[in-house]
Amino acid sequence: MYQKHGFTLIELLVVVLIIGILSAVALAQYTKAVEKSRAVQALTMLKSIVQAQKVYYMANGAYAQSFDDLDVEIAWTERDNFLVSGNVADARSNGDWSIQLLNSADGRVYAGRLSGQYKGGGFIFANPGMSVGIDPDVLWCVERVHSGIVFGKERGAFCEKMFAGRFVKQVGGLNLFQMP
Repeated sequence: MYQKHGFTLIELLVVVLIIGILSAVALAQYTKAVEKSRAVQALTMLKSIVQAQKVYYMANGAYAQSFDDLDVEIAWTERDNFLVSGNVADARSNGDWSIQLLNSADGRVYAGRLSGQYKGGGFIFANPGMSVGIDPDVLWCVERVHSGIVFGKERGAFCEKMFAGRFVKQVGGLNLFQMP
């Protein structure tokens, strides 16, 4: 005798539920990984620009106020007017991130997220002489607190959770996190 066997409705619902839970967890991790890779791309560009600023300073005795003066290729071509502190000398963007030379005597360079779930998060590199009461020549992860594009998540969602930064203090409109 041949007997048909199949799955019960309960068994099928349990399998669908398990697949749904696994998919939700995987999607969240995938989104975080994609965002982190975009941030690392901006961070790499930021470090290249900082190195070019140091070379320019050694040759000219002052920091560059334009990307055109630096010996570095910048693939980002969009110009934007997103201001970090109201004194941006030059800024370039790829639509998602903005890289800015700040109009300062100490050659500060900033990279900030313009869109997406971590909008307002970014990095600032403070060359020697930065007068905001933090260690000089250090890369900081930042989350904007007010003015312009504001970080819309709880403090530490970008810098602590994605880059293992440690909150140090708030300076002006930025929460500063020490990078590991």
